[in-house]
Amino acid sequence: MYKLANIFTIIIAVLIISSCGNEKKEECARLDASIGAINDTLLNYGQKWGEELEIAVNTLDFSELPATRLELQNYIDRKIEYVESLEPVGGADSLINAELEFLKVERQIIANKFSAFEAFNDSVTMEELTSAYVEVQKSASQEQKHLEAVYKLRETYAEKNDFPKYIDKY
Repeated sequence: MYKLANIFTIIIAVLIISSCGNEKKEECARLDASIGAINDTLLNYGQKWGEELEIAVNTLDFSELPATRLELQNYIDRKIEYVESLEPVGGADSLINAELEFLKVERQIIANKFSAFEAFNDSVTMEELTSAYVEVQKSASQEQKHLEAVYKLRETYAEKNDFPKYIDKY
């Protein structure tokens, strides 16, 4: 009877330990998914702004650009706050820090480079448009480096915490 009680105790302990591991794995997967969702949404916002820019350039009416930029900027501000509040479960410190750095770079690009187009009117020259666009493109390469670092850290984080990698390749 004593041995049977010990066996049950061991089985219960193993089940508790493994369920705690599953809870941690789920928490890690949720953290990873939330970072992925932030970046996917940023991509969608960026595409929306790009579409607005194309219309603005074709019509020489740049008056709609501030609304889209501010919507994107406000989203980033909220997500910076959110990511700063994340608990670094499963050793997510470097991933969280990389995402914060990426979001802050994004914020700077949007505030400084996207907003340049808002000063234009129907007398803008092709040279001015090209110059502003080149500045956005230069920033995009900086942005891409940060995003690639986040993707690599997400892959490592998924492997380390043994959950599936649902990551688009960069």
